[in-house]
Amino acid sequence: MAALHAKLLPAPPGHRPPPRVSLRETSEVVLECKRLDGLMKAGRLEDALHLFDRMPSKNVVAWTSAVSGLTRGGRPEAALEKFADMMASGIAPNDFACNAALAACAAAGALRAGEQVHSLAVRSGFAGDAWVGCCLVELYSRCGSLRAAQDVLDRMESPDVVGYTSLVSAFCRSGQFGLAVEALGQMIMRGVEPNEHTMTSVLAACCPLVLGEQIHGYIIKAVGSPSQSAYVSSALIDFYSRNGEFDMAKMVFESLQCKNVVTWCSMMQLHIRDGRPEDALQVFDDMLSEGVVDPNEFALSIALGACGSITPGRQLHSLAIKRDLTTDLRVSNALLSMYGRSGFVEELEAVLSGIENPDLVSWTAAVSAYFQNGHGEKAIALLSWMPSKGLMPNDYAFSSVLSSCADLALLDQGMQFHCLALKLGCDSKICTGNALVNMYSKCGQIVPARLAFDIMDHRDATSWNSLIHGYAQHGEVNMALEVFGEMCSNGDGEPDESTFLGVLAACNHAGLVDEGMTFFKSLMASQYGAFPTPSHYACVVDILGRSGRFNDALSLIKDMPFEPGVLIWKTLLASCRLHGNLEAGKLAAEKLAELSEGGEDRDSASYVLMSGIHAMRGEWRDASRVRRRMDNAGVRKEAGCSWVEVKNKVHAFVAQDASHPDSVSMYQMLWELLDAMRDTTYHKEDVELFDVHMQN
Repeated sequence: MAALHAKLLPAPPGHRPPPRVSLRETSEVVLECKRLDGLMKAGRLEDALHLFDRMPSKNVVAWTSAVSGLTRGGRPEAALEKFADMMASGIAPNDFACNAALAACAAAGALRAGEQVHSLAVRSGFAGDAWVGCCLVELYSRCGSLRAAQDVLDRMESPDVVGYTSLVSAFCRSGQFGLAVEALGQMIMRGVEPNEHTMTSVLAACCPLVLGEQIHGYIIKAVGSPSQSAYVSSALIDFYSRNGEFDMAKMVFESLQCKNVVTWCSMMQLHIRDGRPEDALQVFDDMLSEGVVDPNEFALSIALGACGSITPGRQLHSLAIKRDLTTDLRVSNALLSMYGRSGFVEELEAVLSGIENPDLVSWTAAVSAYFQNGHGEKAIALLSWMPSKGLMPNDYAFSSVLSSCADLALLDQGMQFHCLALKLGCDSKICTGNALVNMYSKCGQIVPARLAFDIMDHRDATSWNSLIHGYAQHGEVNMALEVFGEMCSNGDGEPDESTFLGVLAACNHAGLVDEGMTFFKSLMASQYGAFPTPSHYACVVDILGRSGRFNDALSLIKDMPFEPGVLIWKTLLASCRLHGNLEAGKLAAEKLAELSEGGEDRDSASYVLMSGIHAMRGEWRDASRVRRRMDNAGVRKEAGCSWVEVKNKVHAFVAQDASHPDSVSMYQMLWELLDAMRDTTYHKEDVELFDVHMQN
């Protein structure tokens, strides 16, 4: 950029102007300029630049076309380089060239270069030009120099609506709505009538509800009913929906005489913001039923985002195929998210493979979908493949893949992703930081979890909860309670239901019955704005049951504000097995049997735990009878799964699994260990109890 500033300085003494050209050469230049301008406006940027480079003689029109075309093509820095080259070649800029250069500075956010072009315009006598003035206001507004923008507008002899609109929009973008209202008042006093673009710029800038309602009233008074303008109506619908005034937004929509796809999309987004995705799909269906407006890629993307089930999602996918919109990246990414939410991984993979050039959103959607649907290995493999495609993961992708590593206990893989996140500067962001705390905690590394927590730029409730749960899982109750105290005093996040669940779990692991009951009572009193859930009651039942206070546990269950479910009785039954409490265990087992009776997902825990209670009391016939009743009921205990990572390869096993290539040698070692364990038992009862545990 320093070289660019140097090129924009005045030419040194002795600088020779370009040689004169003949009339024939002038006509050829004019023809070439027309071709150049046509290519630029058609979006054929490379062809236009190739033609520009081959032009033997370039006038100010050719240079201006090149500068404007590069800015429109998303390359404002290159446009400024072209303008500097024009200055270096000795071509004097006209007002159009200055406007093009100022537009490039605004697009690039190059305030210093814009100030130099401003100086050039003053020296060239263009400062009084209304269009140049508007471009200067837009430049300073976009670069955040609002005082300079105001000064330029005040010095303009006849400021027009474009200049005022730029200034009003800038004030609104920066949140200075008072100054925006003053500028609107000054605009009207100077006889410049605001147009719909001026009004909608205020509405689109998240202005306060009162100001937006006043703008709405002014539009009706000055312009008439906004029902004639789809542009104004769309802005009003979006404004009212952002402020929760859904009835007003609906009224504006229904009064609109000529709806376009933008207004339909605004109405769909309104329902999504209001938490009513079904109504958003109904709006989309109404748009199709009217048959006046065809859905575009934006409408389809919004509708796909509103799909909560697979049936409408597949119908929308078929519609996208029918209208040849599946090649649009927005639609493809929306399809990835829809299939991921619905749990259809194969369909997601088919969509992903059909995208010619997937972007970061595509990869992130696929990684998140794999994690959410229990395919952690695929999530890890996909993210590992991203750098080879020239894409680097963002914090959302890191969050999903680190959570996958946590679920699979892949510490080494998680540490590698941590290094990549550190390299890309994502490790201190909330999403990645929370996932790192969770991953290290679940992998048994609580010290790195605390370090990941400490370096985060900002923390939310999830950050604190992850650390509290991590300390609770590691049995470090004092640290968990200390972090809870820091959370309450720090103000980064308010304690919620998950916070208290972690605190209660920490008290449970440490056997702190009284402390756990104290925290539970504060939760019951809604002291922190959180309310007890079945999970909290189950944790307290476990605290009381593990300490042998079964009467208190049963009293708590009796006084619960809702009917105790499977989780409550299963927790109590586990405590009964721990203490061999047959009476309470029978009650819990009966309740579990009642809750699971007739259900498809009949729980095996009640049978297994009850059998264990009888075995601990030496009641072997009763234990066998419970097992037979379990078999007769057709209840099967789900096979447990374990895995181990050896040399960056995960080996998974289930009960009685013989699929591993080394299963023969592994089972040989297993039986040797079992024999050694049997040799350490001293009584017949211990041997029988050991056999029961092995069956469980």
